[in-house]
Amino acid sequence: MRAAGVGNDRQIYDSLIIGGGIFGLYAAMLLAQKGQSVALLDRGEIWTEASAVNAGSLGVQNKLPALVPYALWSWEIWQGLLTQFGIDAHLRRAGGWKVAMTANEADRLRDVARQQAEAGARIEILTQAQIGDRAPWLSPDVAAASYSPQDGFASPTLMGPALAKAAANAGVQIFAHHPVSAIHPGPSPEVDTPHGRVRARRLGIATGAWTQITAAMLGVHLPVALDVNMVTVTEPAPFTMQGLVSHARGILTLKQALNGSCLIGGGWQGIGTLEDRRKDVDHDQVVHNIRLALRVVPGLAGLNALRSWAGYEGVTPDSLPYLGPLQGHDNIFVAACARGGFTLGPAMGQLLAEVMAGQAPSRPIEIFDPARFQHG
Repeated sequence: MRAAGVGNDRQIYDSLIIGGGIFGLYAAMLLAQKGQSVALLDRGEIWTEASAVNAGSLGVQNKLPALVPYALWSWEIWQGLLTQFGIDAHLRRAGGWKVAMTANEADRLRDVARQQAEAGARIEILTQAQIGDRAPWLSPDVAAASYSPQDGFASPTLMGPALAKAAANAGVQIFAHHPVSAIHPGPSPEVDTPHGRVRARRLGIATGAWTQITAAMLGVHLPVALDVNMVTVTEPAPFTMQGLVSHARGILTLKQALNGSCLIGGGWQGIGTLEDRRKDVDHDQVVHNIRLALRVVPGLAGLNALRSWAGYEGVTPDSLPYLGPLQGHDNIFVAACARGGFTLGPAMGQLLAEVMAGQAPSRPIEIFDPARFQHG
């Protein structure tokens, strides 16, 4: 991985990708394996933003129904990472439990489960007796629950270095600490960095929460809202819960890692903006997150919380990712801002690689059109 300058300004790469998260790294690796010359730039160290700081959930039940087919496809790719690329991220498909604590939440859980099942998910609505028999570690206060064998999780901490190594081994030239200050479109787009200008025949934008800023360099408006999500990790513990636990309102994720530590997340908001670069924990919100976790899994009560952290996530107005050609530019593409982007990362990365290589995408991408919010 390079931190020095990009070198020869006259070199033209086949593909250049901006953004060293899971979308960008996976796409870059696939493009290099196709025989392309590929460069990847990141404003800081790679794998330090959303891909690194999420809780590692690989969920199907916590996806919008429209994203379920993509999550299921992405799971297939996840399961081949070790054998195909030597990427070991401690993948576990241990199933998942989605809970509701009130009657209204139970109605919502059943309605969404029906839509997800229609989209291809395998989901079972449990009776109270089944909840007690199969998940006795769940609180008796749980009003309703569903179960899917298709949920699971992996380690972002392990995934990042393993994916970066696989990309570098494939031939990707990775340049850390290369923030982009300007993009010049044309037959061979050019990107300005403090270390020199980089040229390529095709450009991919995978800049997550910064996607609105990156697209604006090309005069394109892509609306992106900022979430500052928080995660808390506990000390290692004996068996506390099984699989991935999520909530009908999307406000909780729980899982127990291989070392016994429990991860508590769910989108509770910290403090920060892209301008001030803050990613601070909001302690009141952490308390609310942990209280809800204790209501759902009482066995967490005796554990010490070791650390909480926050990280950026870019969100589109409809919570669907941007993926496809950037409007007005037939050789500039974008893949960014997916809710549940860690789960969807390999699928979105593969789709980005396919469209950048001029291939037909393996799955439909029309609903992800970056121009869908443009009017007039």
